[in-house]
Order: sequence, then C-alpha cells, then structure tokens
Amino acid sequence: MNLIIDQGNSFTKIAIFKGKMIVHLSEIKSDDYKSIILKVQKIINEGNSVEKIIFSGVSSENTEIKNKLSDIAHVINFTNETAVPIKNLYKTPETLGRDRLAAAIGANNIFPDTNVLIFDSGTALTIDFVNNKNEYEGGNISPGISMRFNALHSFTNRLPKIEQDFNYNKLTGKTTQDAILSGVQNGILYETERYIENYTGKYDDLKVIFTGGDYTFFEKSLEHKIYTDPYLVLKGLNLILNYNAK
Repeated sequence: MNLIIDQGNSFTKIAIFKGKMIVHLSEIKSDDYKSIILKVQKIINEGNSVEKIIFSGVSSENTEIKNKLSDIAHVINFTNETAVPIKNLYKTPETLGRDRLAAAIGANNIFPDTNVLIFDSGTALTIDFVNNKNEYEGGNISPGISMRFNALHSFTNRLPKIEQDFNYNKLTGKTTQDAILSGVQNGILYETERYIENYTGKYDDLKVIFTGGDYTFFEKSLEHKIYTDPYLVLKGLNLILNYNAK
C-alpha cells in the first residue's frame, strides 16, 4: 500500500492507496502537526501495510512529520527535483506548487495524449494546462472563493464578512450582502468560463477537469461541460510515487 501525505495551505490530506484505489482518507488542519503524526500512527496501528510514502508540503516547517514517516517506510519528499511521468516546461520549477504539478499529472493520466485544462479551486484558484504531447506548460493563479470574500472584508472599512452561498444565483444584488455574493461568485464563474472559452477556441479536443474543495460549485454552475475529480492531486501524487519506485 502507498501512503500519501498532501499538506495544503489549510488542510492536510492523508490517503492510503491500494493500487489505484483509495482505501482510507483523512483530512486535518495543516498547522496541527501533532494530529497529523497521530493519525499516521493510527493508520499503521490499524494494520495497513505501508510499503511506500510520498510527502508533498507547502510549508517548510514539516521536518517532524517527515522524520516520523521515515521510521515507517521509504519516503519520497516531492520536490522540483523529483522525477515525474510528464515533461515539465515550467521555467521556474523550484517555485511551482507541488499540488499544481500533481493535479496536472493526475489529469494527464485520465486524458493521456490530450489537451487538458485543470482547475483546482481551493484557497487559491489555479488553472493549469497539459498539452497533447503530455507536457505541462504552466498556468495561472488567482484568489479562491473564500479568499475573495475575506479580502473584501479585510481591506475595506465597512464591508461585512460574508460566507459563500452556493445556492445564490442572482445576477444583481439588491442588498450589500447580496451584492458581495453576486460579485464574488459570479465573478469567479465569469473568469473560469472565459478561460475555458479561450482554451477551447485554441484546442478543439480540450478536456476540462475541476478538483479542489469548491469543485461542486463549478460543477453546478458552469455552462461548459466539465469533468470533476476531488482526489486528482492525491491520484497524481500516487502516480509520482509509483513512477519513482520503478
């Protein structure tokens, strides 16, 4: 079995893969290092025979976690120097978010030899492109839905902090709360739709796939045909782990 640790900005996902199948999945706040270690220990104590481990982290403060993992099995620390099954054309690979590359690899595995546009809707909204030569070309980064709501409240004197409401679908807000809901949620929809239109105009065979915590909002609201996979990053990390085990 493979143990996958994906440390994001807000949450850390811990997954056990048996082949291509996820047989265990946990999610813990990324700044709670003690609980992450305890969860890994519990997984091992429950009889999961872990043979290989990959760790992907956004924080440099994860030495304790990696040291604990190395006591269990061989650990691959996913960095820009780790071998991957697609060609990376990014000009600054050392600055590329590991989750972005892992999602691209997961998408390429689902749609090989195909132009694929990948949206990861989490703390940030990332948009990445893999061409039909199985090459990662790069992409874009913009604020995610929650970040946009928080920014309006934090950087103004009077605008209230509003929580997302994915059932809200009005074009014109008639109260300040509704105006913020309309502005943020419609704004990010228009943004993603225009990206899809531009890429579709350039690539006839384009596939579009969404992942991340807010993927259901886009699945429900976008007019374009999209594919969704909430575990795309984890699947990409599992592919990277197996690729390096060959």
